[in-house]
Amino acid sequence: MREAVLYTRVSSKNQEREGFSIPAHQAPLHSYAAKNNIAVVEEFIDVKRAGRTNFGRMHAYRRKRPTCRVVLVEKTDRLY
Repeated sequence: MREAVLYTRVSSKNQEREGFSIPAHQAPLHSYAAKNNIAVVEEFIDVKRAGRTNFGRMHAYRRKRPTCRVVLVEKTDRLY
């Protein structure tokens, strides 16, 4: 089974109101992982424009765990 981290982020309260809440991001990612035999070993969440502290923590976590080579994210713009 492959290992993955899951990263979700919303940049504003408007995104949350428009259906882009953290749980709305997480559900399809967990479903995808289950269907594709991927173990989600850790989840990282950043909310609003308070910075991306967990984005950095996610990369530090992956560096320490070389078996985890997959990052699951709902949209690639969440990584920009």
